Amino acid sequence: MVWVKRLGLLLVALIALIIAAVIYVVVFVDPNQFKGELQKLAKEKANVTLRMDGDIGWSIYPRIGLSLENFGIALANDPELMSFSKAEFGVQLMPLFQQRIEVDSVRLENLTANLKVDKDGNPNWQVEAAGNASSESSPANDTSTESASKSFTIPDIALDELALVNAHVIYEDERTGMRSDVVSNVTFTNVRLDEAWPMKMDAAVTQSNLDGSNAMTANVDFAADFTLFAERQSVSFANVELNTRVAGDSLPASPLKATLNVAQLDFDLPQENASLEGLKINTLGMDITGQVNAYQVLSAPEFDAVLDIAEFSPKSVLSQLNIELPEMADDNVLEKASVSITAQGSTDSIKAQPISINVDDTTIEANALLNLSPLNWDIAIAGSNLDVDRYLPPVKEAEAVSEGGTGMPASQGAASEQDLIPVELVRSLNGHVGIAFDDVKVKNLQLDKIELDTTQTNGKVRISPAQVHLYDGVAQLNAQLDVTGKTPEMTVTPSIESVEILPLLKDFMALEKIRGATNLAGDLSTRGNRIEDLISNLNGDLLVNITDGALLGTNYTKMVCKGIALARTETLNESAFQADTPFETMRIPAKIVNGEVSTPGLRMQSLTLGVTGDGVISLPTNSLNYETRVALVGSKLDGSCAVNQDVANIEFPIVCKGNFMDDAASLCRPDVKGFISAIAGKEIAEAKAAAKVKLDAEKARAQEKLDAEKARAKEKLDAEKARLDEKKDEAKQELEDKLKSKLKDLF
Repeated sequence: MVWVKRLGLLLVALIALIIAAVIYVVVFVDPNQFKGELQKLAKEKANVTLRMDGDIGWSIYPRIGLSLENFGIALANDPELMSFSKAEFGVQLMPLFQQRIEVDSVRLENLTANLKVDKDGNPNWQVEAAGNASSESSPANDTSTESASKSFTIPDIALDELALVNAHVIYEDERTGMRSDVVSNVTFTNVRLDEAWPMKMDAAVTQSNLDGSNAMTANVDFAADFTLFAERQSVSFANVELNTRVAGDSLPASPLKATLNVAQLDFDLPQENASLEGLKINTLGMDITGQVNAYQVLSAPEFDAVLDIAEFSPKSVLSQLNIELPEMADDNVLEKASVSITAQGSTDSIKAQPISINVDDTTIEANALLNLSPLNWDIAIAGSNLDVDRYLPPVKEAEAVSEGGTGMPASQGAASEQDLIPVELVRSLNGHVGIAFDDVKVKNLQLDKIELDTTQTNGKVRISPAQVHLYDGVAQLNAQLDVTGKTPEMTVTPSIESVEILPLLKDFMALEKIRGATNLAGDLSTRGNRIEDLISNLNGDLLVNITDGALLGTNYTKMVCKGIALARTETLNESAFQADTPFETMRIPAKIVNGEVSTPGLRMQSLTLGVTGDGVISLPTNSLNYETRVALVGSKLDGSCAVNQDVANIEFPIVCKGNFMDDAASLCRPDVKGFISAIAGKEIAEAKAAAKVKLDAEKARAQEKLDAEKARAKEKLDAEKARLDEKKDEAKQELEDKLKSKLKDLF
């Protein structure tokens, strides 16, 4: 074991030698003699001017080094930018014996820096390039960013450690009115050019207005491998890990936490290009991945990026942000979503194509172009399988009707007090949006396909057209909203072709009152920004045609027969009638004036009925005062009716009054007085007709007798005339004979 003892003595001797060397250095070597050399090294290695007001002392732990208090730093020959209360420079031991200093570590404590940008955008840390004193403006003396960057040379750096302890940096920007206050600790190890520097940083950041108001704080932990490439003037961050915690009254939730990882981040200064790969962000339960490339970052920025958000719960995200969702019909909505975006752009425009979004069972694909100056957009959206009803408030029992006879539910009355259209927002819109969705459900309506094309510009929103395929037909709408004036104005041109109205009303309003294929055309206009104003200002014309239909739950033949029975104090077997009123055609031309609807040309025709109608339907009060006139026509009258052909073609009045939100069958009843008048009118008409026939017969007989008398008188007259003519002829002949005789006697 002799060698063990010898090794131990050797180690003791070595330690004693080191201690002696350290004692020698500390006692006999004055570190202040290195001030000049330190300033020279700083100038040569980093183009930094050092101010050293305090004495330099020795530090023993954790390594042999120089300690300096109260000094400042200026970039190149500019005014002093920052100061330190203390600095420690780790030095190599052996060069000290040769009166040389070689620094292998730097530790700077209590850095204080005040960085400012004035209202003209001039920073106080800007380094003036050498040789720019000349006032010549020739290209040879160009002081652009490019020439300045070329004149700057990155010094050769070789440190085992570079540390900033309790660094305090204040940044103020008069252009934005913002102030940032940062307290941080930063450590670099193995600081060598063209090699990775393991880097760690923690920071506490406070950002506020210049006067300190509206403050927001952030705690940051950062780690990465930092590489500085001197020759090609580029930097690289690898294996980046960033953890943040942000708090502030202006945030929707405080604190907010996030974790960011980057596999590789490179920035090339001469080319002004940057690339980011392997981006991962985790915050609020969302995992975001992507990559970004940027070009001409300092002169004319452009970028392309791909971002993906893995499946997450929007409901959970909103809950963490303290955003309360309204009550929805389906508690299971907004439980899953995912997003994928591919984008590219510049300071002039951003193009996202494609955008893929999945929310619950709905899929959406979109393309978007956003021009930034002036701001406008062109967006195309296509999707499928959207059940809007799941996201709407649950259907509850009907609200009690508010007092005052308006017929408006209390909740609707409260809502009507609010503006429906955000006028200022609409005025700021400028763009185009196209939407196409398959399989949409809204308000229980089943829409096979909905297409919409809309433009927004100069306070006008145009829809031309909106087209919906539903219930075996097509509905189309052209509309315009104009908010350029004081009061919003709307014009609507609706069109419906062959839509089956029964399933539509059944799904939309749970209303099963009419069946048939419906066609509609018209023009409507209104103005206002509240529900009651839009209804009361509604004007226009509509023409509705329904074919091969029926009025369900209402039998007009039954009403007519019941009215006849009541008018004649007879009984009627009501159970023998069908429940509905079938018809071949129904034509409803509607005239709307200030929310009051009249239909002077309403006509319904079936094999057994002819119906006309007119009256007023008041939309502002949900009321109607309407009269239809029903005639039993044709030869196939209902066999259960107490009367048949004797009442055919009489128009019997059916009166409907009340709130049309109630059951329609309860609003309509026969007008008994009208029925009596109609029946009496027919009987009087029949009596008049019979009297006329009798009178015509008497007139005919009298005329016949008169004609006979005239004929006999004429015959007698003719005979007398004939005898007179005969006597006249005889007298004439006698006269002629006498004349001849006298003449004969004369000659």
